[in-house]
Parts: sequence; structure tokens; C-alpha cells
Amino acid sequence: MKSYYKSFLLIIFLFAADQYTKWLISINLKPWQIKPVTSFLNLVHVRNTGMVFGFLSGIHNKTVFWIITIASFMAAIFVIYLFIIEKGKFARFSLSLIIAGAAGNLYDRFTKGYVIDFVDFHIKTHHWASFNLADSLITIGSLLLILYFLLGGDRNVSSSI
Repeated sequence: MKSYYKSFLLIIFLFAADQYTKWLISINLKPWQIKPVTSFLNLVHVRNTGMVFGFLSGIHNKTVFWIITIASFMAAIFVIYLFIIEKGKFARFSLSLIIAGAAGNLYDRFTKGYVIDFVDFHIKTHHWASFNLADSLITIGSLLLILYFLLGGDRNVSSSI
């Protein structure tokens, strides 16, 4: 259990950071309000009832909500299982990012019925789907995990980086 200590601390810290950023947005911006930061970045207060990048968010249906929630929960359980059986430090770090992000978004979904997204990158009028810290953690953790497996595991990753 001692080998998981740092990972647990990282997960707790990242979960708290995600919740804190969403709280800051919720107290500083009204829902759907946009605050320009740069010529390519806005802060927004989006209430995403759908999946990743707002997929299915326009559908306000309890069945869709529960399907999304249960699918997210099952995916989180699978990632936790991988975390428990994985011995490699790099893989465990990557899985920690995914777990923290999934926990942040699942917590929101269960407590609010939606996830707060707030980062809006754009080029002129072409906007990327808004996202949050939890989404970034899941994406980065997933990319690192793919890198881990492509390079053949912890020994090869450590020597390649």
C-alpha cells in the first residue's frame, strides 16, 4: 500500500484543483457568460450535461443522463482496476491523472447533474469544444498511457524520456 501513497496524494490534489477551478468559474461567471482572455482564449461557464466535448449535451433526458453516468462510472472502475494491478510508476502516474479527472467530472455529474466546462480555445469564429481541468487530466493521462504501452512498459519509458 505504501507504493500507492504518492499516487493517492496526487489524485486528491488534482481532484481538489479541478473542483476549485470549477468553483472559481461558477462564482465569477454566470452560466453561459463569456470572458475573453486573449485573441484565442475565452473563459466561459458552460454546463455540460453530455459527454466528452459536449457530445449529447443538447439532449435533456434522464435516460441519456444515466447512460452517460453509468458508462463513465464503469470506465472509472476499469481504470482503477488497471491502477491497482499496474506496477510501473509511469503507468501509475498516467492512470492517476485519468482517475483524478474522472472523479472530478463524475462528482459534478452526481452532485449537479452537469459538468462545468470553462476553457474555450478558438481561432476567429471557429471554437474548439469547451473543456475543464478534469478533461485535460483525462486526455494527458490517456496520451501518456498510450506512450507507455507503445514504448513497451516502464523500463523503456524511463530510458526514453
